[in-house]
Amino acid sequence: MANILCVEDSNEFLIYLTSVLSGHSITQASDIKQALNLASTGRGPFDLIILDISLPDGNGLKIIPQLREMSADYPIPIIVLSNDNDVVTKVAAFGIGADDFVSKPPEPNELRARVEARLRRILESTNKSNHLRYGDLVIDSNTMRVELSSRKSGSTEVPLTLSEFKILKTLVGRPGQVYSRDQLIDHIWGVDKHVTPRTVDAHVSNLRKKIEDSSVSIETVTGTGYRAKIKDTPSNSHSS
Repeated sequence: MANILCVEDSNEFLIYLTSVLSGHSITQASDIKQALNLASTGRGPFDLIILDISLPDGNGLKIIPQLREMSADYPIPIIVLSNDNDVVTKVAAFGIGADDFVSKPPEPNELRARVEARLRRILESTNKSNHLRYGDLVIDSNTMRVELSSRKSGSTEVPLTLSEFKILKTLVGRPGQVYSRDQLIDHIWGVDKHVTPRTVDAHVSNLRKKIEDSSVSIETVTGTGYRAKIKDTPSNSHSS
């Protein structure tokens, strides 16, 4: 499941979009101001943005550079929607950073395919990275090693199986993103392998035990799947 921000003022279209993209979480922003507020506060975090051009408070294209700046660490694909299908509008959209352009009203299967293709590229890009650091864990794909880095005791290796390594790398590659069990199965074992959701749960359980001394937590999202987050500590939590 992906978290998708839909910048669109039409409630009717949002209902349509929610149906077409069933299985994903859709958050609506009805205007530019709300879109920037949601993006800046990190409600999500969002994995993809669907941006209409015609909004009550202006042209949606003008906020693409700001959205890009907000997601500099984890680039978010932006799909532009428009009733205007002329070449000039398309060139302008791509010129300022849009990843795709879809004419309204979009054909359901085409829109779904475009969204899934963009989300798949995020996952592929994430897992091509050879060196990741999240919290106090360092993940090296070249050596298939995970190390726990500590100022007091230095670095110590965390012994993981291949499947545990792949699960960890996938989750920390997109912190906060929720991955369903089916998504993890398809990516880690492959669509042609017979692996059950309980197998995923067992691997995650073992992984949690092995990284319990780190600052990284594998959180269960009830009824959905798993995501990586940094554990709350007295130094980073806030009291009211």
